[in-house]
Amino acid sequence: MVRISGTALAAAVATAVLTGMAATPAAAGPADPAGTCRPTADHPYPVVLLHGTMDDASAWNVLAPNLTAAGYCVFAPSYGQDGSPLPYGGIAPIARAAAEVATYIDGVLTRTGAARVDIVGHSQGGTIAEYYAKNLGQARHVHTELLLAPGTHGTTLSGLVGLVDQAPAVRSAVDNEVLPAFCAACADLEVGSTFMNALDDGPIAQPGVRYAVLATRDDTTVTPAGPASFIDEPGVTNQFVQDLRPGSVAHQHLPLDATVGRWVLDQLGSGR
Repeated sequence: MVRISGTALAAAVATAVLTGMAATPAAAGPADPAGTCRPTADHPYPVVLLHGTMDDASAWNVLAPNLTAAGYCVFAPSYGQDGSPLPYGGIAPIARAAAEVATYIDGVLTRTGAARVDIVGHSQGGTIAEYYAKNLGQARHVHTELLLAPGTHGTTLSGLVGLVDQAPAVRSAVDNEVLPAFCAACADLEVGSTFMNALDDGPIAQPGVRYAVLATRDDTTVTPAGPASFIDEPGVTNQFVQDLRPGSVAHQHLPLDATVGRWVLDQLGSGR
């Protein structure tokens, strides 16, 4: 019988985590108005787009131009790029990335003169949006959060995290030694992590902020698909993209999907 050491298993788990969360990089990111756009009476809130783990602002190459064409001021930062040899954003510890996003939103509010923003967040970007309003106490700066398969309650990675929990030394090696060298955010997004426990301590939805969550039944990254993302609290809209149209949509393709794009535009329009 072949025996696998705890170190080898930890490395295998880390590889699965990184593979599951990595997105396919696009060629270039959407243009950031950098202060040239001013909100209008019809669209008074700048829209801040927050990408997911191991991704960057290029995730919004489809949605950002459509929002701009509809008259919105659109801002899309690349965040969380420090502390790893990997050429991606969204890999730094999430609390650090959230602080980076908070500073960015302060700049958007200053440049546009707006009092609040609308946030569209995919995956980790949605988790950061939740953390920004709740844990960083910035709900007063948020009008609407539209969250695409966020890691609201942490991911089980299709049961992999539970399997590793049966060998505490392995999970410790993955979360404290292997993943931090490449993707600290990946460890933060696991169900039961210190970060996720802090986010889930008490209600997620904050007074004065409108929330809507869209998940996909085909999600193998933020799992279990739906329950891991949904905010099961009064006043929150929770839907699957398959409720809007039949068909398969992978987790990483949500920002590019035409149905998702229409949902975002509809949600932004209904929240004025």
